[in-house]
Order: sequence, then structure tokens, then C-alpha cells
Amino acid sequence: MMNGNKIIVHTLIKTKDGYLVTKRSKLETTFPEYWDIPGGLAEYGELPREAVIRETKEEVGLDIVPTSVIHEDSNLDKSKNLIFIRLVYLCELKSRIDDIILQEEEHSEYRFINSLEELKNEKISPFLIEVFNNL
Repeated sequence: MMNGNKIIVHTLIKTKDGYLVTKRSKLETTFPEYWDIPGGLAEYGELPREAVIRETKEEVGLDIVPTSVIHEDSNLDKSKNLIFIRLVYLCELKSRIDDIILQEEEHSEYRFINSLEELKNEKISPFLIEVFNNL
């Protein structure tokens, strides 16, 4: 029997300079030093839209408005007896882009890109490749 589901949310923020991507710190346990986008687990009782707003504020210091879900994937972690559901929201910025403050334990740098070609020869989170392929 399943123990339940965990919801992972991510934000893809489009600006005039391109899409915001962040590099995971080398301290991260999954995909250290991979390019990614801000996100994390929804807390118990938290709606996914609320979680993406909170996680974006915590990780990069930005206020956003989620506009639509642009990606979903799910996987079963048999060792934890959990299903992880990932939702990626396309988001608009409420704060100024120069308000970015990285949460250093989680991210070491950020960039604005228009395509993943700009990250050639870098490590990129697998789901992010799928997200950009579907833009």
C-alpha cells in the first residue's frame, strides 16, 4: 500500500532577459552543481500554487504570480513507498529582477537564458531539458 504522494513544485520565470535558471550548490544531495530552476516540496496542507510562491521567495528572494502549469511528471520511489509529482509553473514576476538573493546552501549562481544551448557542456537537471523542449 502507498504511503502517499509528495508534490514538488518549480517556477519558470520569463523576463525580458530570458528564463531564470539556478545552479544547485555542491552541498545538494540530488543533482549537485546541476542547472535547475527554483523549487521544492510542498508542505503538508499547502496548495501547490502557494508552495511555488513560497519556494521562489525562499530560494531566490523573488515575488511571483503563477500563471499556468507547463510541465508535469511523476515517479514512484519504491524505497520510500511514495509517488513524487512534479509541477512546473510558468510565472510572472511581481518584484524587480535585481531583487534576486540566492539561498546559498541551495544555489551557487544564476543566469538568464533563452535556450539550453547557452548551458552547453554544463550539467542540466533531466526534467529541465524536457521543460525547455516543450516551450
